[in-house]
Amino acid sequence: MNSQTENITAGKELLAVVVRKNFTKPGAAFLTPNEFPLQLGMHQRSAGTIVEAHQHKPFVKLENIPAQEFFYVIEGQVKVVLFHKKTKHSTIVLEPGDMVLLNCGHEITFEKDTKLVEIKQGPYRGKDVEKEFM
Repeated sequence: MNSQTENITAGKELLAVVVRKNFTKPGAAFLTPNEFPLQLGMHQRSAGTIVEAHQHKPFVKLENIPAQEFFYVIEGQVKVVLFHKKTKHSTIVLEPGDMVLLNCGHEITFEKDTKLVEIKQGPYRGKDVEKEFM
């Protein structure tokens, strides 16, 4: 763990990957394990760099993949409580420019008026199917 990234774990289980706004590493850096269904990568590239034109091939079949969420704070502040096996584990505070990929249960408190980006797997299955409340 350093001041730019934080891997929050419970035993050997990775609960969250936090990337702070001051993250810097030249080139491409992927910060999640290969088996995560959402892959979090950061690029810091020089002007004029070209990534060859491409598209990604669809997966043939996906079953029983963990549901994950990604938040990027544009402005404001949020407090995220992480849960492991339905028990509070730890708390992180995200400020503008910070981001997190969640691989666990969570609670979010908007500490200030906030604008954030959320990414999660789809298709959306409806609130009753999507969420298990703690």
